[in-house]
Amino acid sequence: MRWMPHLTSAKPDLHYNDNANLDVNDKMYKVRPVLDYIVGRFKQMYQPDKNICIGEGTMLWRGRPSFRVYNPQKPVKYGIKSYILCDSATGYCFNMKPYFGEGSSLPDIVFGLLDRLSGHGYTLYMDNFYNSVALCERLLEAQTNVCGTLRKNRGEPRVIRDLVKTDLGTGDKVVRHNDKVMVVAWQDKRLVKMVTTCHQDGMKKVDVWQKGHKDKVAQFKPECVVAYNSHMNGVDKLDQNISYYPFIRRSLNWSKKFVAYLFQMCMFNAYILYRARNPGGCNTLLKFIRSVVKSWTLKGHERKGSEVGEQVEEEEGASVEDGDLKDIQHTPRAPYNTDPESRLDGDLGRHKLCYLKPTMASKGTGSEHNRPLSLPPKIGNAYGAYGGCQDENFHSLMLVESLKHQCVMS
Repeated sequence: MRWMPHLTSAKPDLHYNDNANLDVNDKMYKVRPVLDYIVGRFKQMYQPDKNICIGEGTMLWRGRPSFRVYNPQKPVKYGIKSYILCDSATGYCFNMKPYFGEGSSLPDIVFGLLDRLSGHGYTLYMDNFYNSVALCERLLEAQTNVCGTLRKNRGEPRVIRDLVKTDLGTGDKVVRHNDKVMVVAWQDKRLVKMVTTCHQDGMKKVDVWQKGHKDKVAQFKPECVVAYNSHMNGVDKLDQNISYYPFIRRSLNWSKKFVAYLFQMCMFNAYILYRARNPGGCNTLLKFIRSVVKSWTLKGHERKGSEVGEQVEEEEGASVEDGDLKDIQHTPRAPYNTDPESRLDGDLGRHKLCYLKPTMASKGTGSEHNRPLSLPPKIGNAYGAYGGCQDENFHSLMLVESLKHQCVMS
């Protein structure tokens, strides 16, 4: 895509805040107005479902800001990390907070992401990075249920803390509770520890894939494990969808790239809102993005009265290839076979057939093949005297003399 001339000239001087009043204590000062406005609109425009989840999202950045993170276990190893709260059903980003390093405790991060959702009976799913028994009790007092995995030494009972893999058989579990929080240790392929404030200690039958079976096999899992697997994928949905059609481009300035990252979230959240208000409208994220881009490129008098939903309904029968942007010219492919046709016509009359001498005259044992071939000194001197001579008798003479010398040595 080519930049328009006026955009090309404006891009190097694009700023989102006044650098004259730079706040050295605010690491996101460069993008603070945009970040606060977008996140505020996220929380204002959508009411999540009952189940919500917290995770991390990372924007790729290999520069050297002080808050860049490195995690070798993530697909995006270098970048700017953000804590994100999403709706588990749709992946809608309700709230986000960039990570700046030390300074905020885990309970403060969790309550900051919940914001106005705290105290309304939501069920929050988190992994073992955030969870602890003490945090679950605080959230329960704030009328928010919790379910998630649990790390060691996060307030669990001693009988569960000291468990190892060999103490339980496959499918066995140990449960402890204090009338508020329940901690479960369940043995699957490895030992899994869960903490929950909204589930019982019963087992639920699910169908899973197992090695060596063509069809799914029935297996019993704790209720909290089944619920966690079903509702802990909201942030993954967000990351997956914004990675399909990215419009982040290379930049020497992290702030420009981060704002583009926010715009990608805006586009996905707008698609979720559109689908909620127009169930029979656009059925793919790509069609929605193309319609939004088309509406942005219309002139002022053409844009008045036009809505994304009307444009999408008109294009409902059109395929992606037959969409709006028909003027895109793709680079033609090179032909797979660039050889001349005469090479494969089967006429070998004009080709000269040459005899290829085999590497070994006869087959023998491995010891014979691996025995080094010793050359007599006179052959080595003769080769040095011949230099680069191409005498046809030279190779035969060298082979005969070397075989004689080999027989004498053996």
